[in-house]
Parts: sequence; C-alpha cells; structure tokens
Amino acid sequence: MGSSKGVGWLGVFLILVKGGLVGIANIIPGVSGGTFALILGIFDRMVGALNALGLKTLKATWGLIAGGFKAPARRGFADELRRIDAGFIVLLLIGALIAIMSSSFLIKFLLAKHSLPTLAFFVGLIVPSVAVPWAMMDRKGLRLLWAVPGIALSVGIALVMPDNAAGSDNPLVAAGTGAIAISAMILPGISGSFVMLVMGQYQNVLAKLTGLQTALAHGRIDVEAVVWLGALALGMAVGILIFARLLNFLLKRAKSATMAFLIGLLIGSLWVLWPFKDISAGAEVTGRDGEVKQEIQIATAPNRLPESAREGLIGAGAFAVGLVGSLGLIALGRRREDDDELQDSGEQ
Repeated sequence: MGSSKGVGWLGVFLILVKGGLVGIANIIPGVSGGTFALILGIFDRMVGALNALGLKTLKATWGLIAGGFKAPARRGFADELRRIDAGFIVLLLIGALIAIMSSSFLIKFLLAKHSLPTLAFFVGLIVPSVAVPWAMMDRKGLRLLWAVPGIALSVGIALVMPDNAAGSDNPLVAAGTGAIAISAMILPGISGSFVMLVMGQYQNVLAKLTGLQTALAHGRIDVEAVVWLGALALGMAVGILIFARLLNFLLKRAKSATMAFLIGLLIGSLWVLWPFKDISAGAEVTGRDGEVKQEIQIATAPNRLPESAREGLIGAGAFAVGLVGSLGLIALGRRREDDDELQDSGEQ
C-alpha cells in the first residue's frame, strides 16, 4: 500500500487537488466519486486505506490515550497511521471537504432556479457512466438480471417516498442518509449524492451546508445545521467502515453480479433525475422563515413531458453537454488504465 510520507509539497498539493475533484463529483447527482478516483489513479489506494481501518486502529488510538501520549505509545500510533495510509486519506478528505463547501452554493442555486438544464446535465453525465460497471464485469449473461432489482430499488424508493421525508431535520435521518450515501460514494459508476436525492435529503444537505457557512460569515453558529451535519458525518464514518469490507467481499465473491446491480441503480436513477418535472406539485417543505424550499420539491415532483419546443431544446442541449463531459472522463480513465498497463509491462 502506498504512503503519503515523504511526498513533498507538490505531492501534498496533488492529493488535495484529487480529493477536491472527488469531492466535487460526489456533490453532483449522477457523477460518481469512485469513477473520478479511478480516473485519477487513486481508487485502489483509497479503498485499500479505508479497508485497513479497524480494531487495530482503535487499539492504537486507545493505547496512545491510555499511555499518556508517551514515546512508546506515540511510536505505536505512528506505525498504525502509516499502515492505514492515514496521511493520504486525511489529505484526500481535506481536499474533498474544501471543494464540497465551496461548490454547495452554486449547486443549490442551480437546482432551485434552473432545475431543467441542471437535471438534464446530470442525466447526460449518467448515461455513459453505465459503461464503467459494465466494463468491470468479468462475466455477463444471466448475471445481468441483477440489474432488475437495482432498477426496482431506485424507482421504488422514489415512488413510495412520503412527502414529509423530503428535507427531514431529524438527526437520525441524517445519520442513516450518511451511512447509505457514503457506501455509494466510493463505488465507480454510482453517485452518493444521487442516493441522497432519492432519499429526499440531497437538497437538505446543500441547505445545511450553505446555511452553516452563511451563519459563520455573520459571526454566529447555526446549531441546528451543526447537529444535523455532525449526525450525517457520524453516519458516513460508520457506513464507510462497514461498507469498505462488504465491498471488498462482494468484489471478490460476486463481482459481476455486484456490477450488474449497480447498472440497475444507474438506469433507475434516470427516473428520479428526469429533467421535466411539475415542481409545484412536489412536497412543500418550508424553512424556519416559512418560505417553501423549491429545491427540495425536486425530490418528490412528478415527471412530465416537455411543454414546449423551447423546453425540449434546453433539456437536449444540457443533456448533450453532460454527455460529452461524461464521455471525456471515461476516455481519460481508459487512457489512464492503458498507461498503467504499459508502465507495469515496462517494469517487468
């Protein structure tokens, strides 16, 4: 496993940048952070580091505290940090956090004020990304039937989701959302933010992030946002510890079936992200000031057909832009894989 020790300032900067790109990917529904990690050549290292976290890490941390931070305890803790590649993960998380916090205002604005082209762009990003899990399938055939429950899960959750689930301020809902969404965030081909959107919490996450930053800018603390986001982060921490091991198991024992299920999730997501929606018929979740949060209505708004040629052209144009962007990312990923193969053959 790689280590971030001794990489120098340039290496630190590059890891931060890669973390930022993965963070931006994870905040956009339909864009997979795992796909970006593959493109950037850090997927295996990221999953390996996350999978290394466990009881040994907890024991080393407790040993440091119980040992009064003395030299032997510090050495043991430092050895454990190197084993789990902690420097790499911390830098990656910092880069992702900076990108998420800085882009949340833009995404929230686009969904609230320009939902049609924004959702059409997301759909354009999703369609080609089906090729990622498809290419990772060792065998196809009947295993493709596993896509059916994936489609059913995506569409089913969206259809049965109650209106009052959208934008819930319950910290337990936040923790559950974090645990489930983080599991998708590290997978190539599926978007964790899409999972949040299906659960009716994506726009709420953006609202909490922007609300917290706005409050801090005015010299106060939004306690509600801090508690909710803290519960979300706790859920993510628990979810990633569990899912990293489950993913490792599934990819070893049933890789093709797992990838087929992910394909189903992606196809089903097109129902949720259909750009032509009757927003006014969505759940009217209101903020503390009584204002209806239009961006949250997207999660429960019913789909419809374009009402005019202008709407159709706007949707088609945004879809085309997303399509080109997604195809470009996939091409970069394949080029990266080819370069790695050439490098490996050269070393042999």
